[in-house]
Amino acid sequence: MRYLKSVIWQQGIEPKNMTYAACNQVLTLFFDETGERYTETSVRHLPIPNWSGNLILTNPSGDDPTKILGVLWATPFKDDIVRVAAFVIHSDFQGVGLGSLAWNRFVEAALDAGYRRVQLEVMASNIDAQRFYQRRGMAVEKHLEGYYKSGLGYMMRGPLQSVNE
Repeated sequence: MRYLKSVIWQQGIEPKNMTYAACNQVLTLFFDETGERYTETSVRHLPIPNWSGNLILTNPSGDDPTKILGVLWATPFKDDIVRVAAFVIHSDFQGVGLGSLAWNRFVEAALDAGYRRVQLEVMASNIDAQRFYQRRGMAVEKHLEGYYKSGLGYMMRGPLQSVNE
């Protein structure tokens, strides 16, 4: 996978300010990787601020340097908790450490901003994602019936911590 050297996580813009094309790329990414269908309006209304914990994965040296290959969007939640609203990576780029790179960068930004804990929702059927989060100290705290159209979801929480994999 030689092309991985040019794939980078960079700070993204707020979803409400994304171009139509970029928003559609994110919608396609969500659907292709999770089976969940979202609307442009729902993505644009996500309360993702402009900060260094808002990340997009691109390949500036690729055929389409503006194509979004992944997102990690997080937002302040309450007290010392930051919530990951979306974390998805194109299947061609999974399992090669890019998720860990994004997570570690997000954790550093969140700790610098004064957060100490993280919360997110994950599909019950996404065992790989659950293991990823468990290795980072998170645990399932709640079952979320009807949260996802495709089935059961879990709310996970834990301390903000990075892992070198």
